[in-house]
Amino acid sequence: MLVFFAACSAVEASDRGGDMPAQSDILHKHPVPGTIVEEWIIPARGYAAFYMKKGQVLRFVDIEGKQVPDLVCFNAQDLGEAVNMGNSLLINKRREFIKGNVIYSIRCRPMMTITDYSNGLSYSYGPMCSEEVNRIRYGVPNTPNCRGNFAMALGPWGFNYRDIPNAFVPFMNVEVDENGTMEIREPTSVPGDHYDLRAEMDLLIGISNCPQERNPCNGWNPTPMGVIIYK
Repeated sequence: MLVFFAACSAVEASDRGGDMPAQSDILHKHPVPGTIVEEWIIPARGYAAFYMKKGQVLRFVDIEGKQVPDLVCFNAQDLGEAVNMGNSLLINKRREFIKGNVIYSIRCRPMMTITDYSNGLSYSYGPMCSEEVNRIRYGVPNTPNCRGNFAMALGPWGFNYRDIPNAFVPFMNVEVDENGTMEIREPTSVPGDHYDLRAEMDLLIGISNCPQERNPCNGWNPTPMGVIIYK
């Protein structure tokens, strides 16, 4: 089962103009080391939810650059077993994850392993954007946000706004200075950059193509995100 905010073909051209390569060319800039099972383009500010089998690999592809996808996952056989980024940080003993690090569940079981990337930036140690956080930070109500996206994407499986765990966010650029102050910076990802994670159990995946436009998280301009499932 697959849920999208809006359909967007992998063969459509970019809406930034004729100088950009076609989305399909960017999606396949780095060939996958396996057989493609499915692929999609999630539109700017959109979301998706789908199942993955153990051993399959999820690849994110930044289509236009400087865009981040928020990722959550659940045990497909027991949806109460959700990803837990706190456990993942403690077990990996790292704040910034690298190839070979594992994302763990609330039960400390391996859910996904980072297998490859062309841009290794990621964010794993804080909450996602929400209507409430955006209102407090920017004084603007009713903004598009990742928590709302996840609630819509995962609603068919019975999840609501309050059920969403903290996400793992490939390509996100957060700097922490010597005083411990965190600052969101623009991503350094360019068109075609990819980030791969292998499923270590059958999973229900939720993705929010982050709609944040009030800080540099997405270069101030949310854009499409490619998704490839391969084995």
